[in-house]
Order: sequence, then structure tokens, then C-alpha cells
Amino acid sequence: MRKELLFAFTAFFFMSLSAITGAYALENEEQEKILLEEQKDFNGDGKMENMTLTGISSEDEDNFYKKLTIQVSNEKETKADITMDGGYNPNLELYDLDGDKQEEMFLTISDNERNSRKRYQIFDFNGTEIKEVAIPELPVMTSSFKDDYKAELIIDGLKTYNFDLYERKNTYEQLGLYQNGHLNESTELIINPFTSLKPSRYKQKFALEGKQIISGIAAVDKIAYLETVWTSKKDGWKLEKFKVKEISSKTK
Repeated sequence: MRKELLFAFTAFFFMSLSAITGAYALENEEQEKILLEEQKDFNGDGKMENMTLTGISSEDEDNFYKKLTIQVSNEKETKADITMDGGYNPNLELYDLDGDKQEEMFLTISDNERNSRKRYQIFDFNGTEIKEVAIPELPVMTSSFKDDYKAELIIDGLKTYNFDLYERKNTYEQLGLYQNGHLNESTELIINPFTSLKPSRYKQKFALEGKQIISGIAAVDKIAYLETVWTSKKDGWKLEKFKVKEISSKTK
């Protein structure tokens, strides 16, 4: 009987210890941290709201947050909150992007530790809820490689750009894209998402400046930068100007 009781007690002890250890590990693995806390009068009614950005972190990776939450509250209650996918080094700033004298929340998140891939999100608080605002979207673009190591980019209804890629001849031939200057198969260029998007001003208006990379056969095959300027309008964003700057493969 004593042996049976001792066995049962020992088993119960180790089960309890395992449960406690697991709970402790989970508690230490994921912690909610306050990343930003700021007071603002979002609606211009003279009453201050408290805005916080919190993130659920993991001890396995520094500066990485699995989930992010923006919350707006006052002294009495939470007015609104919104949760989004996390990332590395989140940064939240307030800007009046549409010129209505009420600031929007501009969130930047990195998708990798090197901060080479970023996501941008804009949120607006209307007094009762937080809504995501769409970021600028480029017009329709078509692109293709051409014979004799050339490429073409057409921004629909706006402009056509031609690139001379002869200095990449050996690489393209080795990879099978070309054979003696003839294109082996129809291939499009890669229009990457915004590598940079930042608040600015344009002709005394609030604006966003964007920068994207146009690549060839892979992301590292950088051909040109596409730089854009956008201003806010009632139903979205207006493309005010754009510029394409070609990148030499010798100076990348």
C-alpha cells in the first residue's frame, strides 16, 4: 500500500511540477509590452484621449512582436482598439495626412531584423472606432524584357520607360534568360512593394513620399527606383508626381 501511495504521490508531484513549469515558460515566452503611450485630442473637442501601442513579444527574438494593438481610451473607459499582425521594431507616429486638423496614426513595421522589408499602415480614430486607411496604390503598370538585353516599363496612361541592360548580359545569358541576345521566353519585371513611405509636404499640402524598387529576374537584380508623391483626397490618394531612376549594376 505504501509503495502504491508513494508512486501515486510521486506521479502527481511531477505532473504538477510540469504544469507549473509549462505555465511559467509560457508566461516568460510571451509578454505584452507598452511600446508607446501618448495623450492627444484626436477630435478637437478639448478632451484628451490616451493612445497606446502594445505588442506581444517573444523572448526568442529581440524586437519582434507577434501581435500589435492600438488602443484609444479616456480616464473612464476604452473607446476603441484594433489588432494587427506584428513584426520587428514597430514605430507609431501621428500626422495630419489629410489636412483636416485631426491626426492619423502612421505605423511602420519591419518584416525582418535588417529592416530591409517594411510594411506601412495608416489608422484613423473617429471618436468611436479605429479604422484602417488604405495606403497609396500605384496605377496599372505593365513590363517586360525585350530582345538585345532591354526592358520596358509602361505606367498606364502616364509614361513609358526603356532600360538598356547590356551590362548584365553575361549574367542573363548564364541564367538562360537570353541566348545570344534573344529573349528565351516572355518575362516581366518585378515591381516591389514600398521600401520607403514617409509623410512629407507637396505644394503646401500634406503628402506621402514613396519609394519602390523595380527588379529584373530576382529582387536582388535591381534595375530602377520608382519615386512617387501622393496627396490625400476624399476617396483615397492622388498621384502628384513620379520619377524613375535607373540603377547601374556596376554601382549597386
